[in-house]
Amino acid sequence: MDGTARGERHSDDELAGVLEEEVARITSAIPIVVPRATAAPGTQAARDGGSEEGAEGDADALAHGDADADADVDDEAAADGWAGPPTERISFDDLPVRRAPTGPEPTFSEWVATAAIPIQRPERQRQPEPEPAEPETAAEAVSPPTFRPVARAEPLDLVPPEAAPRDSEPVPVLPVAPSVALMAPVVPNEAPAPEAAAPSDATVAPDAAPPLEDDAAHPVADPDEHDVPRGRHTRISLLTPEEADLEPTPLDQRVGRASRMFWLWFAGTSSLISVGVGATLFVLGLSLRQLLVATLVGVALSFLPLGLGTLAGKWSGQPTMVVSRASFGMRGNLIPTVLALLVKLFWGSVLLWLAGSAAGSLTAAEGWTGDAAGATVTALIVTIALAVLIAYTGYRLVARVQLVLTIASAVLIGLMIMATWRHVDVTRALAVPDAFWTHVVTGAVLVFSYVGLAWAMSSAEVARYQRPLSSGGAAMLWATFGAGVPPFILVSYGGLLAASQPGMAGALASDPVAALTMLGLPAWYPVPLLLAVGLSLISALVLTVYSAGFTLDAAGVRLGRRWSTVVAGAAIAIVGAVLAATVTDLASVVRGVPTALSVPVAAWVGIFSGEMMLRTRRFHQQSLLTRGGVYPDWRWTNVTLLVVATVVGLGAISSPLPWLAWEGYLFRLVGIDPGAGIGTSNIGVVAALAIGLFGALVSAAPAIREQERAEEAGRLIA
Repeated sequence: MDGTARGERHSDDELAGVLEEEVARITSAIPIVVPRATAAPGTQAARDGGSEEGAEGDADALAHGDADADADVDDEAAADGWAGPPTERISFDDLPVRRAPTGPEPTFSEWVATAAIPIQRPERQRQPEPEPAEPETAAEAVSPPTFRPVARAEPLDLVPPEAAPRDSEPVPVLPVAPSVALMAPVVPNEAPAPEAAAPSDATVAPDAAPPLEDDAAHPVADPDEHDVPRGRHTRISLLTPEEADLEPTPLDQRVGRASRMFWLWFAGTSSLISVGVGATLFVLGLSLRQLLVATLVGVALSFLPLGLGTLAGKWSGQPTMVVSRASFGMRGNLIPTVLALLVKLFWGSVLLWLAGSAAGSLTAAEGWTGDAAGATVTALIVTIALAVLIAYTGYRLVARVQLVLTIASAVLIGLMIMATWRHVDVTRALAVPDAFWTHVVTGAVLVFSYVGLAWAMSSAEVARYQRPLSSGGAAMLWATFGAGVPPFILVSYGGLLAASQPGMAGALASDPVAALTMLGLPAWYPVPLLLAVGLSLISALVLTVYSAGFTLDAAGVRLGRRWSTVVAGAAIAIVGAVLAATVTDLASVVRGVPTALSVPVAAWVGIFSGEMMLRTRRFHQQSLLTRGGVYPDWRWTNVTLLVVATVVGLGAISSPLPWLAWEGYLFRLVGIDPGAGIGTSNIGVVAALAIGLFGALVSAAPAIREQERAEEAGRLIA
């Protein structure tokens, strides 16, 4: 071989360096072992790996770039038939043996990242020729390779509970401290020490890590979300009582998809009593066109409390009145919490009374065995017992029951429309003249109160088990459609039926079940009618009792979720029995007390929704449970807004009930009759909502940013 060819060849050191750089590029966790030097050519030791003296000589030749040694290697390669560049003989025995598994291994997932410092290999330098007096072994001739450690973010089940990230915190990237000393390579057949994989001084606690970029995204974009690795969800029996209370829902139990929100709400709002609400709108004087517009507006307004409340529950994994503490303060939130208890007690007792009244009316109309009073009492007992039992067991059973009742309710609604469609006269219904359009406001407020405001303070309870990685916007839409579609269909159909049969409008408004039986239904239909009414009312009552248990605990009565549910159910049973004994007209119940309760609820909805629109971070869960955290004891601005909006709203509504005749005092101050024209529009509900919403949008931004800065500072200090 000529000198030109020899000059283009690369030394073994250069080839080894290229190999090490390539391996370092692929992985930073495997140490690179410098190959052993080749023994003197022409000896058996060269083929067997070389003796200690041969290794020493070759290493020395490699270190000094000895041309003679290089020529000997080339000659031996040529003698073996190799015509390419010179190579070195290496063995897989020179590489470290992979350690045997000793337990759970760190795994990669979308929310876990590793950070590694690139390997910095020391440059090769010529070493002075060693004295031949004391020969070194082959192991001593090759200096040990060095590399920097790689800190791995461990999966949740390998992280101490106190250091594990929570749902409202981003999962950090674990950097390696520059001061970490170089580590020794992994010794074959030995498991590395625990601190070798993740040194303690290089580990950063989750609370101390900077937030991810997504953390500042818009609320609906679900910032800093993470999910449980597949297969790590906890499977619990349907009949096992739920343990979660005011604290966040355990992450391994958050398995619900956004579409689940549809059937959680559909069954609860699909009661045939909505037919009576539609008839009530017709009795108020609305034409069919105005009735449809009022129903659509009322359902659309319901998106605000139901959608944003669902998003708040998904973010925090906590009940509605716990999340409300961020808006009103740890102590100031007691005011809306007591209001929520009153609302749930009222609507729960109305639902229970409707179930008993429907059973009694149907028994009397069909002449079934037994009297109406006995059927009413039996229905009351069965309904409240089933509702409390299901709510006591908890969310898993509630979700399964709601799914079954959603299917049954959809079928029964279809049967009801089929059985009564022959009594519908669209031409006659469209011929009804329009009333003053101020009545449309009255109808829209009534539907908004019946659909949105009745459930506004319960919306987060059924969203607490949503998967963290599911879409927040999708959850809002599914919840709103599930809660709004059945009332829209039934209220509209009730108005159509009343407009088609004007003589039946009053009966449909006061007792819809009895009125439906007077239409000459098929002989087979009374039982499906009773099921349609009873099952939907049980579904709605389950959600009410379930939510009331959390609200009672949030008010400070810490009995635990299960026993708080029992206490709330008992209170609802008592009030429901009183209503069953004293009230006979649905229209008076729907038009009186609900409107008065809707005013402060609308004010709360406005403030809560306005702050949800301003937030760019999730809630700090621990601070929602204990005082002294991110959230103050009182948010005086919002408390004042709540009071002012309520006072203004109550002054701009009216009620047919004598003991609520004081309402509408602002109308009287400006000379408007509360019993005519705009005085009957109940515009005060919309006014309270607007004052709360725009007041929060204008005034709450500085306080919210301060909360978010305090939360970030707490993470960095922790």
